[in-house]
Amino acid sequence: PRPGERMTPEYKTVPILDAARRAGVRIADGQAGRYEVKAFCPFCLGRTKNPHLYLNTEKNRFFCQRCGEHGNSVSLYAKIRGISNKEAFEELEKSNLQMFPQAAPKEPRQEYMAPLEQRHDVYYDLLALLSLSEHDFLDLLGRGLTLDAIEQNMYRSMPARVETRSELAQTLSRTHDLHGVPGFYRSENGDWRLSGNSGLLIPYCTAKGYIQGLQRRAEIGGKRCYVWVSSNPDKCRKDGSPLYPCGTRAHGWIHIKGNVHSTTASITEGALKGDTASCLSNGALYLCAPGVNAIKYLPSAIRSLSVERLLGEYDMDQIRQEQYSAALRRMQDTLKPLGIPYIQQMWNPAYNGIDDYKLHSRRLSLAA
Repeated sequence: PRPGERMTPEYKTVPILDAARRAGVRIADGQAGRYEVKAFCPFCLGRTKNPHLYLNTEKNRFFCQRCGEHGNSVSLYAKIRGISNKEAFEELEKSNLQMFPQAAPKEPRQEYMAPLEQRHDVYYDLLALLSLSEHDFLDLLGRGLTLDAIEQNMYRSMPARVETRSELAQTLSRTHDLHGVPGFYRSENGDWRLSGNSGLLIPYCTAKGYIQGLQRRAEIGGKRCYVWVSSNPDKCRKDGSPLYPCGTRAHGWIHIKGNVHSTTASITEGALKGDTASCLSNGALYLCAPGVNAIKYLPSAIRSLSVERLLGEYDMDQIRQEQYSAALRRMQDTLKPLGIPYIQQMWNPAYNGIDDYKLHSRRLSLAA
């Protein structure tokens, strides 16, 4: 540098996968070549059997969708080892780890997302082509949903057969542009395909009723989980080839259900839970985040309404557990700039979800 010119230190980048492996993080199977690698979160370990930790190999950062822990390669190693970031960097540097000069920030990738109206039309027509299985129908009735609510919410069952899903995508492609619609991708011969597997399809809607995206309730290892109907173009097969060519990943949209003119709204996790709680509360307004940490679009969803009071109605076990309490505090911090009072609701913990508690209350009132 010239005399008097400021010197810029040369920072080094630590590959996230190398740092994670050296810290003992267990990587999920079938993740080779992926842009975002799924792993088992060391901070949630023992509380879940599923991989919720995402390791971003391009930005060398991590994020757990369950407990909200996040940071970079060095802070991940430091948190696991219980040492400072400086000590962690020195240990990694001395461990013959291949490190690279920090590259200039890359331009964010502009992945195309179809406009809301286009996505709504595609998803609406997809659901119109499907039916609801008896198994899913009886389950919805058992949750407390009425026949009218089941029909109005357009729940449908995703076909298990790949051939059937391919036929659906081909049918839709004749009247719709599927480019940029999460869940759809092209096969090797250029035909459109629909990703996913069997399960209950749950629409995530705006205040005006437009379908933003779909979630699928799946049965994995005897346990129910909710996943987006998505076709993430970064996902790869074991040989490194793209799993969903020309696909589009889903975003963490907020589902809005109930009386959109209400000045009080409840916040809970999951569209199906919110749909059920709203139905059992005579149309109370619910804002449904796809996960306790998936709140990116929550402020904008609230601004689209005339809300003057917010009620927190996450599951009781989430409120009691330390990592969820931290996530709820982060959510409250995110909502503070809106200037809307937030009140955390509590109820009998024998009924974990707000939908379970409201169903219990409804049955008690009918029996009285």
